[in-house]
Amino acid sequence: SNSVPVPADLRTIIFVPDAPMATQKARAILPGTVSREDAVYNLGRVAMLVNSLSGGYLENLRVATQDRLHQPAREKIFPAMKYIFRAAQDAGALGVFLSGGGSSVLALATSRAMTIGYEMANAADKVGFPGSIKITKPSFLGAHVVSEE
Repeated sequence: SNSVPVPADLRTIIFVPDAPMATQKARAILPGTVSREDAVYNLGRVAMLVNSLSGGYLENLRVATQDRLHQPAREKIFPAMKYIFRAAQDAGALGVFLSGGGSSVLALATSRAMTIGYEMANAADKVGFPGSIKITKPSFLGAHVVSEE
C-alpha cells in the first residue's frame, strides 16, 4: 500500500469536545452542491498537503489545511471552532483543521505540542465547549485493531 511519508517529529494535537457533534447533523448542514471555485481551492490544498508532508515543507501546512467545502458550514453548529483554530495557530501549530465531520479539531506541530493543546482547550472552555486533548503521532496503518479483549 502507498502512504505519504511524514517527518518523524510531526505530532498531532487533537482537541475532543466533551459534547460530540451529531454526524447526521454535521452531514445535513452541508450544501448539496459546491462551486467550481471551492472545489478547485480544496483540490489545490490536497496537493499542497501531500507535497508539504512528503517533502518536509511544513511551513506550507497552514495554507494546505485550509478548507472551503465543509468547515464554513460546520462552524454554524460548532461556533467554538474558529477560536480553537486561532488558539492553536497563535500557540505555534503548523496547521489546524476540523477532523472529519467534527467535532474534534486536529492541529499539527513539531514542537510545543502541550502548549498548543492547552491553548486549544482553554479557548474552547472560554466559549462554553470544554473538552480534552490527545497528543499523538501520525499513523501509516489506517484503521486497525490495537488490542482485543
